[in-house]
Amino acid sequence: MVRPLLVLSLFFLVIESMGQSAPKGNLVIVGGGLEADNKSIYEQLIAFAGGKEKATFAVIPSASGVPMQSYASFRNILISYGLNPENIHLVNVAMIDDDSTKDVNESEWKDNGNDTRLARIISKCSAVWFTGGDQMRTLKTLYRPDGSQTPVLRAVWDVYRSGGVIGGSSAGAAIMSEVMIGGGTGIAALCHGIIRGYQGNDFPEDTGVLVMSGLGFFPCGLVDQHFNARPRLGRLALALMDAKKEFSLGFGVDENTALIYNSQKNMISVAGASGVTILNASGARISYVQDIPFIENLSLSYLEEGDSYDPATGNILPATGRQSLKGKEHHHGHPPDQAGILSGNQVSLRDLITAHLIDNKETDTVQNVSFVSNTSGFLLTLRKTPLSEGFYSVSPPQQDHFTVTRILMDITPVTISLTPLNNKY
Repeated sequence: MVRPLLVLSLFFLVIESMGQSAPKGNLVIVGGGLEADNKSIYEQLIAFAGGKEKATFAVIPSASGVPMQSYASFRNILISYGLNPENIHLVNVAMIDDDSTKDVNESEWKDNGNDTRLARIISKCSAVWFTGGDQMRTLKTLYRPDGSQTPVLRAVWDVYRSGGVIGGSSAGAAIMSEVMIGGGTGIAALCHGIIRGYQGNDFPEDTGVLVMSGLGFFPCGLVDQHFNARPRLGRLALALMDAKKEFSLGFGVDENTALIYNSQKNMISVAGASGVTILNASGARISYVQDIPFIENLSLSYLEEGDSYDPATGNILPATGRQSLKGKEHHHGHPPDQAGILSGNQVSLRDLITAHLIDNKETDTVQNVSFVSNTSGFLLTLRKTPLSEGFYSVSPPQQDHFTVTRILMDITPVTISLTPLNNKY
């Protein structure tokens, strides 16, 4: 299938990168909901930027619906970590007016990606931060209509190539990959498929999964965010299978958690409160049943604070102190099948792959049903293989931490039969 917008943007990306040096910097890709007290992420971000005494930040609120508030909030947090306020610069690129500023209409900043003065400010910084909001706004303000890069975007690339750090949260994470997920829910993706070429505002979440070109800083695969808080496993899985010829890896980053990428070492690590889910489609298959996707054998791994991942080899290095669970599982007994709020058995994806599967002595498979209607839905199956491993630690005290490697996942379309019991009396 031809993808004109994606091909056009990638064409310009290749042309503009010819003759450019490889990046020497780091990426801090946060899944949204970054809390001010998350020292692990903020301290690494600032260290990558040269330390609190030398770090200089350019903050781009292009995605935000309240750009000045987003900038001010992030600025105040950086100051609380010891940064000099004079070293934190607003890059006034945005599309939406912030109602907290009476004398400024931020929607007039929509063409500021072409401002060479702003580009010069960015070029002198050691860090660039993209705020949350709507990732489509960032693309519209930093790419020109013909798909070429604006001076502001070229300056961000210069910072990354010269060894600086590029970071972002929520929408600021979604833009990092070359193929970007622009919107949609997991169920909508599985029911309605891939959407391309959408140019409007506020993508209708129930129409499918929007796929388009991102900014391309992260070369290892697709990125999705808010992964533990919103039902996005289905959309990442489908988008990954669609992009399989270009990328075999997809990364779902939880809230208040960062995927950290070292470009020189081509290594990924995890920091923060939750985890990063890694999907590997190299051995997976997709087929269609009545135009509904059936995805088999997606490999799934799950990493938390301190874990590392080599995208070239697939090797995972658990955090220091994390011990193998083989023969030491804490749970036993087959977990109840999961479906519906009335069952009282609501679990997260993390619970399914940790306590119910990898940390369970007596089961090799767990399943979860998601209803589309009273008669149809999708069955999620997670299963151990001989290559599956789990690691566990309790640090700090009373906080469980897991590393899970190479379990397999299927997403199967199913029909559902609801038969009421007859009242005989």
